[in-house]
Amino acid sequence: MHTRLKDTLKKWFYRLLWLLFFGVICLINVERFKNNNYANYEKAIDYGRVREEKEEISPIIAAVFYQNDARQKSTISSYLNHWDTYRMEKVKMLIVPQKIDSESQNVITKLYERIRRHNQIKYIALVYDKSQDIQQHQQLLTQIFTQSAVDVISLNEEQTDTEFDIQDYLNDVNTMVVFTADLSHGLTTKKRDFLLNEAIYFAQKNSFKIRVFDEVDTQLAKALEDDYAEWFEKTEDKTKERLEREKNNLKMYAERYKDDILQYFELNLNSATKEKPIWPEKDEQTFRLFDRGMVYVRFFGIGGKEIFARAKIGKNKGIIVAVVELAHKAAIKMTQPIEKARIYLLTDLERIEKIANAPLVNYLETDDGIYVQYQGRRALMAADERPDNERDLMIALRDRGKIPENTPDSKIEFYKFKTVEIDYEN
Repeated sequence: MHTRLKDTLKKWFYRLLWLLFFGVICLINVERFKNNNYANYEKAIDYGRVREEKEEISPIIAAVFYQNDARQKSTISSYLNHWDTYRMEKVKMLIVPQKIDSESQNVITKLYERIRRHNQIKYIALVYDKSQDIQQHQQLLTQIFTQSAVDVISLNEEQTDTEFDIQDYLNDVNTMVVFTADLSHGLTTKKRDFLLNEAIYFAQKNSFKIRVFDEVDTQLAKALEDDYAEWFEKTEDKTKERLEREKNNLKMYAERYKDDILQYFELNLNSATKEKPIWPEKDEQTFRLFDRGMVYVRFFGIGGKEIFARAKIGKNKGIIVAVVELAHKAAIKMTQPIEKARIYLLTDLERIEKIANAPLVNYLETDDGIYVQYQGRRALMAADERPDNERDLMIALRDRGKIPENTPDSKIEFYKFKTVEIDYEN
């Protein structure tokens, strides 16, 4: 009887333990729902993916995207020549007007014929919004690309799963994707076309180069190429290092959201220590503040002396959530006044495959920060606080991470990253 009672009590103890566990999880999620501070699916290092506002420029008639050609232009005149043949080679993606009338049909037809002469296209994906009448576009493609198979893909804001199919086309050899997008409103107005935004996304993701096709005014087209290239081309060269590409994306992110980040950073830094964190309300204007990212903040007191530093690494938090939490933590922890702070937005970490006894500085560029970990101990150092001397760097990292002095480098994991900084003056 005693054993039976003991087993029953044990069973109920574990049940209560599980109930308590699930209760805590529910409370945490209720609090998060209450503050609406869940991180977005998107990462800040991939900024440009979703419908951001850009500097207003004039619309064009058609856009041609191609894979980067390593050939150098021998003369300025050949670079400026809008009809250079090489600009119609390696074509991967087009944007053509949604509406086909006498003028646009003439331009689209000539564009298709030029591409057909200089490219071997086996498969074509025609991307359109389901509300469009796509029949004329299909007819033009089948009439000109007689040897190509045309696949029609519907894409709209409610149906984005076909993005994977579009990327598969762009990955394949001898394939081309055609977007029927509305260029009449430019890139920045609220009325701009959803498919145009999707085209921007794929062009940036694949680091395509852009050239414009405008039969009516070639000089206008030449003048617009550089402006449009700034928006569509994520990098100058697809072979650029991943960290450099991510840093470029973070620069665009910081330019767009710097004021919002500083606003909520200051609100939480100067709030009474007993107050709860102050979050932005997630809406159409602030949504991208919750993009996932890693954040590091250094706080400075009187005379510019660093008094506190903390990072949110690998937490899958939204940028604004990490910034708010770090500011709130500093407000509680610091008793002396904070004169200024530096907020670092980090790229992803990249593992350094360090050869034994090789100097760590040999693996680093000027703007690379360092992150190390050893048996649960971690240390982070941004590029602007990194000692140039190898010996001083290793001493500083070991000291910051509380890593024993006699620990061999082979036991330590080394990572590098790049940052974009946002400065705060109190």
